[in-house]
Amino acid sequence: MELSLIKQFLKVDFDDDDNIIELMADVATDYINAAVGSCNYEDARVRLLALVIITELYEKRSYSVEKAGVKAQYTIRSIIAQLQAEQEMTDDEA
Repeated sequence: MELSLIKQFLKVDFDDDDNIIELMADVATDYINAAVGSCNYEDARVRLLALVIITELYEKRSYSVEKAGVKAQYTIRSIIAQLQAEQEMTDDEA
């Protein structure tokens, strides 16, 4: 995911936090892949999920997605559940 898109979503217009933002993007990707399996990051839901996770990590400087806010937790869990169901359907078809 492009750093410029992430920074736009975070409303960050400075470069001081670029390294930490990139690290959080890697964490979000790893979290999604661990929860769902390999994902298609062309899927808008996957990109949005990553942005929501990155935002929660960045704004709260949390070490864990589980500490995310209630609304973010709902969004994260809902999208992950959808992606997991789709992954299971794909696996069953294979």
